[in-house]
Amino acid sequence: MTPEQVAQFLERFPHGRDLVAEQQAADAQADAAWAVKEQEWKAAAEAAKAEGKPAPRPLRREDAPAYRYRLPTFLVAREDLVDACRWLRDNPEVDMAVLEFVSAVDWPDRLEVVYALSSHARHHGVVLKVAVPKDDARVPSVTGVWTGADWHEREAYDLFGITFDGHPDLRRILMSEDWKGHPLRKDYVYEDPQWLVDLAIQRKHEIAATGERWEGRGSRT
Repeated sequence: MTPEQVAQFLERFPHGRDLVAEQQAADAQADAAWAVKEQEWKAAAEAAKAEGKPAPRPLRREDAPAYRYRLPTFLVAREDLVDACRWLRDNPEVDMAVLEFVSAVDWPDRLEVVYALSSHARHHGVVLKVAVPKDDARVPSVTGVWTGADWHEREAYDLFGITFDGHPDLRRILMSEDWKGHPLRKDYVYEDPQWLVDLAIQRKHEIAATGERWEGRGSRT
């Protein structure tokens, strides 16, 4: 997206945040702070040299954040999500006709739903993010904008426990329907589903009936 298109998007959705611009501003602020520290260190080193004292310990700059935004990336309110998606798809100058994927990230204080969009005709892309609290993990479905969101949203529901309001068939897609919990949540604790417990008991009885030993085959009872 061009800077003009980014400006149009933010004008249309004023509650949205340009995460690339925020990162660039944070980088510039960090660079300025580092330059000040370097000047202070050089002055201190020269003063120590003039007094015949050891130079101060060399500075060590903190590492930059590991994540970097490769595409225009916006954080939007969940109330604006569907309208933002339609605007990006239907605006002919932007033409985000393709939904590449829907995924999610479990942060310590929130969940983020991530939407990667692209335009094959214009050879550019954009990422949308929606932050939701863990105790109210729900966003509107975008299956009405891109039907291909169907299985992606089911996967995020299955693995992260995020509810997609308005989804036509929201159910698990990887785990069994009676699976307990959501495996990609940071607070997930594995617990055998009942069918797996029943299967292990059945198998143990089958092995016992053959006279084989169960030792070494696990501790399920």
